Amino acid sequence: METRRPDISISDVQHILTEICHWKIHKIDRLDSFEDRNFMVKYEKAEASQSKEELKAMVKIVHSKNFCQQKVKAERRVMDHLKNEGFICTSCLSFPDGKWHYHTDDGKHVFRLFSFIPGVTLKSCLHLIDSKRLLLDLGSFVGKLHRSLQKVKESIVVEDRPKDPWILKNSSILRNLLKEIQGTSKEKEHLILNTLENFDHHVMTSFDDLPKGVTHNDIHDLNIIVNYHDGKLQSLECNREENGAKANFGLIDFNDVAVSPYLFEVAMVIRDLMVDIEDVPHLEIGAYFLTGYTEVSPISAKELQLLPYCIQTGLCQYIVVGESEFQKQPDNEYTRLGADNAWTVLQKLQHINNSDISKTWEIIMNS
Repeated sequence: METRRPDISISDVQHILTEICHWKIHKIDRLDSFEDRNFMVKYEKAEASQSKEELKAMVKIVHSKNFCQQKVKAERRVMDHLKNEGFICTSCLSFPDGKWHYHTDDGKHVFRLFSFIPGVTLKSCLHLIDSKRLLLDLGSFVGKLHRSLQKVKESIVVEDRPKDPWILKNSSILRNLLKEIQGTSKEKEHLILNTLENFDHHVMTSFDDLPKGVTHNDIHDLNIIVNYHDGKLQSLECNREENGAKANFGLIDFNDVAVSPYLFEVAMVIRDLMVDIEDVPHLEIGAYFLTGYTEVSPISAKELQLLPYCIQTGLCQYIVVGESEFQKQPDNEYTRLGADNAWTVLQKLQHINNSDISKTWEIIMNS
């Protein structure tokens, strides 16, 4: 079978962690991933074996050719900044030699270690939570995150990734990938190309004027950690000093940190919520999220008009990149996660004028 993910077994992972980190491994669980290998490890430190304290860590393994030390340094600085600002997020763990990564002896792979945030992914309990309350709180959280990240210098982030289809402005990449996908219907191809054309015409012509800064660039319900209990979200156990949205959401996986318009990240979060939440009408999802967001971080009238185009292009990302990657990685169902629902949402949105979407949002936000 084809796979772009590192070809490494759990026994190999255990051997390296035992030999290099001097961990006594209790359990290793393989986690879903797009193109890396991710594991959750339960262990105890060999030198402290008398205490029998079980620890947890996340292990990410990437291809050496995809590893960039400057990029990793930028991730650490962003994580450290947010932790200093009271946010709950994962942090890098060093190896015994003091380095933040480890190259395997064959030179093919790089290991990285991350702290574990106690809790569950938002996705695992999304259907159990009061969706409207969640949307308001999550909007507030992302708004606070963007306000905080405005203090981070853009220069710490490495250059743009012009070939990355998950970067919203790289819409031309989606067109190229769409051509390569086998079995795409004419209806789907036409709607996707029309969506991308509208995005280029309405959004990219205004790109230079959009407020930009450092963004996480991959906020979704698998990268948000929560403490679900008694039918609602509680404060995460690891930080009882904070109140409100900062205390309820933990953020992981800073691998895609980028300098981008804040509007694009808002669009990506709303896109994911539209795909995953089933008990709130699609247009209301955006409205409730934006209500929470704009209480902290304002959005201009122009940005609000452009937002529907960004969301729809984000849906195209799910459809095109997901299908393209699945044809390259037929052993990895994770690559298609959300693609079918994204197509359903995109079809529904095409029957609504984008100006009407923005007006609907404004009415609910001002009610």
